[in-house]
Amino acid sequence: MIKKALIYVVCFTIGLYALRYLHWKGLLTQKQGYYAKYRTAFLEKNDFDVLFLGSSRVAMHYNTALFDSLTGSNSFNLSLSGATPRVSLAVLKAYFQNSALPKCILLETDLHNVNVDGDIMEFNNYFPFFKNKTLLDEFDKIDPRMKYFYYNAFYSWPYTGYRNLNTSLHSWLGINGKIDDRFYKGYVRNDYENGSCLKLAKPYTAGFTAMNGKCFQEIITFCKQNNIQLILVSSPMFAGGKIDLLNKQQIVTIVDAYAEINELQHWNLSSTPYCNQRGLFIDHFHMNYKGARLFTSKLAYLYSNNCQKNALNP
Repeated sequence: MIKKALIYVVCFTIGLYALRYLHWKGLLTQKQGYYAKYRTAFLEKNDFDVLFLGSSRVAMHYNTALFDSLTGSNSFNLSLSGATPRVSLAVLKAYFQNSALPKCILLETDLHNVNVDGDIMEFNNYFPFFKNKTLLDEFDKIDPRMKYFYYNAFYSWPYTGYRNLNTSLHSWLGINGKIDDRFYKGYVRNDYENGSCLKLAKPYTAGFTAMNGKCFQEIITFCKQNNIQLILVSSPMFAGGKIDLLNKQQIVTIVDAYAEINELQHWNLSSTPYCNQRGLFIDHFHMNYKGARLFTSKLAYLYSNNCQKNALNP
């Protein structure tokens, strides 16, 4: 009886790991979309000369196709939803496990989100990519459950989520997801145009946590040590952020101080004139593709004139 029970347990365990392998393989072979982006970033060898680093604001604001066409660069949007400086540092280290150093990194400051440092948003999306040991080790420092998720199928399956399963199944069947074709080199085009979706503001104050401040400086130090030009960028916020982030100017001053001490440029575009146009935003912190085109065009102008020394008309 005990022997029979053990056989059942062993068979069930093997089956569970086999199903997880098939599930992850489906995600890893996705040709477009989020998982194709993560595969490029964490598992493939790359030689991009410009990286855009940060959160979902980077994913939606930094249009790689437009930037490349205007500057002649080969850029990649290295962004993760909800990425804080702590997460961005981990992502940067993981990227360089396989890929060459870029000439320049444009780091989104995310003025509104530097007061959070303990979360990896949508962490179950990254399970299949933990074969990148640096990614696993760095994420495990932030959330000690990560190695349990990777090595223990009994632990990871309950966190898998319907969307991940659905995406994997679509990949096996050769069916693209609804937004997969909106991705290009990490940038995701958001077609939402109805500014009425902007929610009522919930005013708050923010500021760098000690950990995020430390990691922010570590990114700066890493770039210096590897001769990578680092540019700090604050991309547009609806109404310049003044109706949400009560102490925005205080945080801008801190970022300016980082830039001055480390002899960096800070391109603060968070309050550009078009920030008051609701039709360019999907919420208070994310622009749609129309807003992204305006922002990226300005970004390309600044990059060409300040980094490439190649005059580009605004």
